[in-house]
Amino acid sequence: MKRRSEIMNTRKYWKMLAVCLVVMLLASFVSALVKTGAGSILVRETRINTRGGTLSGVMYIPKSALENDGHGNYTSPRPAVVLSHGYLNSNQMQDPNAIELSRRGFVVFSMDMYGHGNSDLPNATDDPTGTGATLGAIDAYEYMLTLPYVDHTRIGLAAHSMGGMNTGNAVALEAGFFTLEDALLEMLYSELGAEVTAEDVAAQDPDAVAARLSEKEQGIYEVRKQEITDEYAVRPFAELFIGSGPGFAALTQSHEVEVAGVTVWRDLQANVGVNIGLIEENAWLMFGANADGIDNASQIPETTLARQLFGTGENTVERLTWYSLNLSNTTTQAQSDMLGGFNELDASDEALRQAIANRSARVINQPYEIHAGNHFSLNTTSFVVQFFSTVMNYNNGELADGAVALDPGNAIWPVKEIANGVALAALFVMVWPLFMILLNAPFFASLQATPAEPMLSRHDKGFWGMNVLLVLIPAATLIPFFMLGGAPTTYAGNKGPIAWSALFSQEMSTRLMVWAVLNGLIALALLAVRHLCLKKDGLSFVSRYSLAIKPKALGKTAVLALCVFACTYLSVVVCSFFFDLSDARLWVIAGRVMTAEQFRTWAGYLVFFLVFYLVNSMVVNSGRMKDMSEGKNLALCAVINGLGLLLMEAANYIYLMAQGHLVWYDFGQDFFLTLVVIYPLVVVLPLAAVYARKMYLRTGSVWPGALLNTMLFTWLSVGNTCYHYSMIL
Repeated sequence: MKRRSEIMNTRKYWKMLAVCLVVMLLASFVSALVKTGAGSILVRETRINTRGGTLSGVMYIPKSALENDGHGNYTSPRPAVVLSHGYLNSNQMQDPNAIELSRRGFVVFSMDMYGHGNSDLPNATDDPTGTGATLGAIDAYEYMLTLPYVDHTRIGLAAHSMGGMNTGNAVALEAGFFTLEDALLEMLYSELGAEVTAEDVAAQDPDAVAARLSEKEQGIYEVRKQEITDEYAVRPFAELFIGSGPGFAALTQSHEVEVAGVTVWRDLQANVGVNIGLIEENAWLMFGANADGIDNASQIPETTLARQLFGTGENTVERLTWYSLNLSNTTTQAQSDMLGGFNELDASDEALRQAIANRSARVINQPYEIHAGNHFSLNTTSFVVQFFSTVMNYNNGELADGAVALDPGNAIWPVKEIANGVALAALFVMVWPLFMILLNAPFFASLQATPAEPMLSRHDKGFWGMNVLLVLIPAATLIPFFMLGGAPTTYAGNKGPIAWSALFSQEMSTRLMVWAVLNGLIALALLAVRHLCLKKDGLSFVSRYSLAIKPKALGKTAVLALCVFACTYLSVVVCSFFFDLSDARLWVIAGRVMTAEQFRTWAGYLVFFLVFYLVNSMVVNSGRMKDMSEGKNLALCAVINGLGLLLMEAANYIYLMAQGHLVWYDFGQDFFLTLVVIYPLVVVLPLAAVYARKMYLRTGSVWPGALLNTMLFTWLSVGNTCYHYSMIL
């Protein structure tokens, strides 16, 4: 009878596993259906060998863009957009924009910045700490120039957060600040020795200056004019900052330049859009708000950098309004013209079309969103679509030719995000049947054991006192411990003592690791104190916290955890391989397919995170109570496990909504990145408590849950951040 019961139970877990796999596959199929436009769009991972490493990304290519005459000549080149994610992310965070732009006929390259996603961090790349960093944006743009099905005169770039710094700087370096006429006047002056006056620069008529040259020089001028005109035509046409701005992308800021020896004011020679939340946490960085005594994002339109970007002089920039910059003939910026509402003017408006042709159109949108909220926002995505449709005069065809545009609000990307979220939920559920199926296998069956009976009572004051501390201490130590985990050369927050190396190659993983290890040791000390208070019951420390395990059993437990992790991970690999790079994710929590470098990094961090998850398993499983049901007790322990960080996040964002900035700014500090890094932990820690308890009840040991949690959640951390140390060995 016992054997029959075991077989029945195993069948139950096989069915549960089958359901999880079917859900993951179906969700991934839906995700792929959305990404590919039901087969009308090619979605291809692309890797470019650059700078001794690889720049990776995903191409979205409408199949209609590949129409050709049969002789290799493409007959319908399309406008294109290079998309970049922000710091600590990967290209998948731009999926909504990539999906919606490609649905409207744009060719899209959603890149991984160097050191992020599947892109290497080459040993020789632009300095990520410098004001001119592009981290692959220029390389991505230049790659687009090689594609015959792309209209090289209509390439734009758009990026979130740090990506905005990189793409903005790339546009500044490639498009520059000279008008075409400036470039021709400079050539006449520097190459042909023509005399160019301030009046000539103001007139913007290089042909008139060339007319004063000899016949031979005029011939040279005509050749060079054509070369410069052709080169100018393929410079980046537009830049869209998402949760970013010229404060971060310093090279984009308007300034004085010398044109043929004449000093004049010039603006970035590209059309520019800005989408930044009304409750953006980084107004001080993106628009230099601190310099203007401004401490909240709702006042970004009042900042010096915003007024300079839009050429409004002393006037506040109007939201959702098209502006046209005017060319300055002096060393001060000329006042811009307000053209009309973003939602009122369309691509056929003559004044707007002229501004766009002159690369002088500007517009800003401020939805009620936080920084990370831009990733999954109908408002933001529709703005991105409408901006590029208007600037490129394209939406499922040339708008000038009467193409019927797909409305910017027509969005299918939420379906894809929901599908990915369902896949992530199925992945998390899958862990349990996998564990039970393997645990019932003959090789692992010896690990099964009955746990000790719970001894605590819900009236135990010591339990509640210790857990109050375990809620407060992780939150209270978050900032100081994250600071301690920084590198001496960091550009990502406060500096610390742990230098970047092959072992500690990801700074945010290192900061999180330091916080985890030290909090694990603090919790261990509290458990020791608790043990001393209860030692009259005669239990040893090892017995009380179910630490005892023989070497052979520990080895089997490690193999069991590794097998569960491997099967879970392989399910993501399968979904990515067969369903157009689909993965399991919800907002900032994601299970990605890792590179070989990321696997090595994952292995290096395991032992450190094990300290935390082992002690955490001890805490969770020593909290069982004889007078509280298992279900209620597990729910209580799971809530306690993540409550401290949840309260930390909630307090900061409630304050942000009330005051317009995070509380730390009142003390002249910026700890925004710390809050971002722990977003996933609000979900991960309660889930870790569930795994630890469920596995403890089947094995009587804290080790299975600790080992599996370490492997699983270190994957989520290491696979979704960036490198600060080159792993090209």
